[in-house]
Amino acid sequence: MKRTKSKRIKGMTLVEMLVSLVILTFVVGAVYTILNLQTIRATQVQRTSVMQTDAQVALTLLKWDLASAGLAFPKVDTAIGAINGGPNAPDGISIKAVGLGIEAGRVKWSWLLDKANSPTVLVRAWSDSLYNFAVNETVVVLDKDRNILNPPGDLAILAVAPDTFHDPQGNPIPAQRLTLNNPLSAIAGLVVIRKFSSIYSPGLTIRAVNNKLVRGSDTLLDNVEDLQFAYGIDSDGDNVIDTYSNIAPQFATLGRKWAIRYTLVVTSRPMSGYTYHGDSISIEDHTYALSPVQKKMRRAILTGIISPQNLQP
Repeated sequence: MKRTKSKRIKGMTLVEMLVSLVILTFVVGAVYTILNLQTIRATQVQRTSVMQTDAQVALTLLKWDLASAGLAFPKVDTAIGAINGGPNAPDGISIKAVGLGIEAGRVKWSWLLDKANSPTVLVRAWSDSLYNFAVNETVVVLDKDRNILNPPGDLAILAVAPDTFHDPQGNPIPAQRLTLNNPLSAIAGLVVIRKFSSIYSPGLTIRAVNNKLVRGSDTLLDNVEDLQFAYGIDSDGDNVIDTYSNIAPQFATLGRKWAIRYTLVVTSRPMSGYTYHGDSISIEDHTYALSPVQKKMRRAILTGIISPQNLQP
């Protein structure tokens, strides 16, 4: 009789199980570390993206205000007021203009299409009727130096009618014919503005306060670490800006080309696994040390130069 060999089923020993568990622990730990790092990086990228997007929106409003400085505002009244925080604080700025944007609503203004020497004048009519002048409104006219013409000073609108003006090339321009309570003697091209008391105000102030960018009474952006301004001057009269200062000169009497340089420092929230490369920040005349918490924040430093055309000589 033929005897068959039986196969022995061999199981894992305790040592083999322990070795397998150790290897598995290393593999799982490595996978967890990689996933955790990817999660941290994804969070950092998301927070950085949000920070930069918010900063760009706020910066767009800031640039709009700076570019609007002095718009249709009497030139004799300085439309820029510098607030220099010095080496220990952020700067600020005070701006005067007709219609700085979101806080002024719709501002009615136009210009004289033809010279005037009577109580009846022609002004440009806008496609949006809400911008056009209406009966019983009070207007003023600014001369070429943006001073209010006086006489006549304030003018009341008695009647309004649609009209069409033809320029020297014969092109038709939509117009409004205004009948005023006093005669006006003026050249074509001067600005006519509806007089509204809140527009002729002490100015709109923009500052960084308690890590917030504040525009008037509204907060535009959180996590603002610094805001600095410098003022460039064409010191030698060659129409090229060559000197920057943290103290604004009297622009109304300067008679030279000038500009505003702005710098906005925006931070993210503290991020684990991130450390800022420096121990301090130096911008214009402001230097400040970073605390351990601040060094965990990413930064977007946004800067640029604007020459408000309404206030150039």
